[in-house]
Amino acid sequence: MDKAIRAPRQHGTVPARSRMMPGRARHALLWAHRWFGLIGGIVVVLIGLTGSFIVFYREIDVALNPALYAPAGPEQRVTLSEVMRAAAAADPAPIATILAPERTWPVWIVIHTHETAAGSYPNRWTTMVDPSNGKVLGRRDYVNAFALKVYRLHYTLLLYEFWGRELVGVAGFVLLGLAISGLFLWWPRPSLFWRSVSVRKNVSLLRFVLDVHSAAGFWALFVLLGISITGVGIVFPDVVRPIVGLLSQPTPDRSPRVEMPPPAGTPLLPADAIAQMAQAAKPGVAIAMFNPPTATRSTWRVQFRPDGADPAVRARGAIWLDPWSGAVVHDRTPGTLSMGDRYIAEQLWLHNGATFGLAGRLLVFAAGASHRSPCSSAA
Repeated sequence: MDKAIRAPRQHGTVPARSRMMPGRARHALLWAHRWFGLIGGIVVVLIGLTGSFIVFYREIDVALNPALYAPAGPEQRVTLSEVMRAAAAADPAPIATILAPERTWPVWIVIHTHETAAGSYPNRWTTMVDPSNGKVLGRRDYVNAFALKVYRLHYTLLLYEFWGRELVGVAGFVLLGLAISGLFLWWPRPSLFWRSVSVRKNVSLLRFVLDVHSAAGFWALFVLLGISITGVGIVFPDVVRPIVGLLSQPTPDRSPRVEMPPPAGTPLLPADAIAQMAQAAKPGVAIAMFNPPTATRSTWRVQFRPDGADPAVRARGAIWLDPWSGAVVHDRTPGTLSMGDRYIAEQLWLHNGATFGLAGRLLVFAAGASHRSPCSSAA
């Protein structure tokens, strides 16, 4: 950060914002910027590096565990009911989620929820089922698999029971403050702005390195701002929702229940019928995952994968279906949502860059990997 702030002075300038601030105010801002960067630096850097990893964590998981993701053939012959029966035979624990095969994970993945102590991270295991023949390819501890453990390190610092998720959210606020204050402290004169954010030709090696540092830091700043804003929104949705509501009022994302359940003993529809009715309700998109009814949600939730989206966009929109009749109880697909709802639902894919395809993911990967110090965001 010190080099980034001093760099414009080597052009014979004093940052324009600094000339507009009283000396004491600027000194206080610089002091706060440096000390918050030092104190929160380790956490922010750890979050940045693990964030780069999990941009491609599914691809890494496949590379580390190829046998779990190798179906016997490309055919999709197995029905949802057959998948659930095969998974239940391998693991009788309740099924929480069923992921449909797709390009990165080309097998059925059934997530089982095992009992766990109150307040601790959910104990989940996965069963992989071959979509071409219904055979179980393997089981594993989902929470402690390497790629998923790095994901948890990024999301909770492995401190789920000790407010780890909230600590990550606070780190997002710190990064946001460092980025904005660093930009304010660095800002050059208008006449030298483009020189300060570009790399010149025919200069000394030292000048070239300083130019690259300054230019790369400035342009990466916008990516880091987006990452920090969406990260805060993911961890603290109740903080972001009123702000988003100033532009477009979001609606509560509830867990719908069937208002008038049928008489006791009425048989539930088979899973295959639910799948067919969900696809008929939304014929233009592929089903990404199923969530069977639970004690707190008496409906099936079916999430959809948008056509043409980056594979990292796991789902975008869902409907809830009555398990007895198959009727749609609630619809939260993009066409039914306000702009505020769509932004809140899209935060995760904005955070990892998947909204903008492979290029967006690579940009987030580079921003996290190069973010060695929170102070570098001011460059």
